[in-house]
Formats: sequence, structure tokens, C-alpha cells
Amino acid sequence: MNRGEFRMADPVMEAYTQAYNDSNEMVQAFGIITTSGNVLWQSDNWDLTEDAAALGSAVKSSATSVVQNQVKYSTLRTTPESLVARSVSGNGILVLAKIEGEKFVVAWADPNASPDGIYVDVDRAAKALKGKI
Repeated sequence: MNRGEFRMADPVMEAYTQAYNDSNEMVQAFGIITTSGNVLWQSDNWDLTEDAAALGSAVKSSATSVVQNQVKYSTLRTTPESLVARSVSGNGILVLAKIEGEKFVVAWADPNASPDGIYVDVDRAAKALKGKI
């Protein structure tokens, strides 16, 4: 093996890939935020920086709706460790799942996805990241 060939695996990218594959390619954007609004990681196809604090507090407060990238999502289900919401205008599904402490996975899925199925896939990815972020 040449020196440049070995690269450390990115546990977040692995978790995102797992969620993407498990969801039949419905999970299309992925990120890691803290409840205080820090963005620890995000996929190249979206920007969580403006909405991270509001998303983090939405889980804490059991918000009835959230806004991400100027799109409003109505909460379908929320617990202290998760939030599942569907876009009011049919623009997709937003899922937050707790990794540990104040860290959460945020994922966006295709509007045709099943919210419950996407939650299972995203929660599995969040559990895979425990102790790695």
C-alpha cells in the first residue's frame, strides 16, 4: 500500500451512507448538530448553519413545527430524543435523532418516503455514531 492510499474512515459519512442505503435512497441530506446550534457536520447538498439552533431547541420544546432552509415542516411525532416532521408544502421529511448528550443527526428525506421508516433508518445511523463524534 502506498502512503497516500490509506484514509481514515469518516464515521459520519458511513452513517449517512447507511441511512441512504437503508432508506432505499430516500435520505438525501444529512448533518450533525448540537442543541446549542453548532453544526458539527453536514452533507454538501444543504446548509444547516442558520437553522441549527432552532432545530436543536425544537426537540427540547416538542415544537409543533420547524423551519429548515425557509421550508416549514409540521411535526408528526416528537420525543426528548427525536422529531419527525413533514413539509407543509410537500417538500420532504425532516428527522432529528439523538446520538448522545446534546448531539443530534438531522436528515432530510424525499417527500415520497414513509416518515416512520425514515425515522428508523436515521435513528439507526444516530446509534452507530454514539461515541464517535
